[in-house]
Amino acid sequence: MLDNNRKAETIQVLRWRVCVTGLFAGLFWGSIAAIASFFKFTKVTPYTLIFDPWTNEQWISRWFSEMISIIVISIISIFIAFVYYLFLRRLIGITPGVLFGLAIWLVIFLIFSNWFPAIPRLAELDQHTLVTTLCIMIMYGVFIGYTISYDFMDQQPTDKGK
Repeated sequence: MLDNNRKAETIQVLRWRVCVTGLFAGLFWGSIAAIASFFKFTKVTPYTLIFDPWTNEQWISRWFSEMISIIVISIISIFIAFVYYLFLRRLIGITPGVLFGLAIWLVIFLIFSNWFPAIPRLAELDQHTLVTTLCIMIMYGVFIGYTISYDFMDQQPTDKGK
């Protein structure tokens, strides 16, 4: 009975950590993307991904539109972190996170760009935008993947204590 309670508590703690990981991944890497667009490394901003497909309002040029976009990306990142948790949490190392980030990047620029004309297609991206967004998404995937896998492996019982 005590072992079941401890296991349930461990799962709850792990799920809470997945939420926090997703939130901070979105905040940090969304902010990095906004800074990269400010310094003209990329033409794709957090606003371009979140609000540009839905609105043509003039407030897009203000700083708070980017902040709101980063917050929305952070909330979406919680769900993305749970996708990693559900399917890939047992994989260790950096490679699953790299592939996860690459997959997210491909979904954005191959699939979502077909549905939302505001998101540029892969062929329309210049070299700087292509490399910058790819690197940011790979690091985003590594951040989520490595953190969740580490937490999952850290919560597993060891045979040394028995």
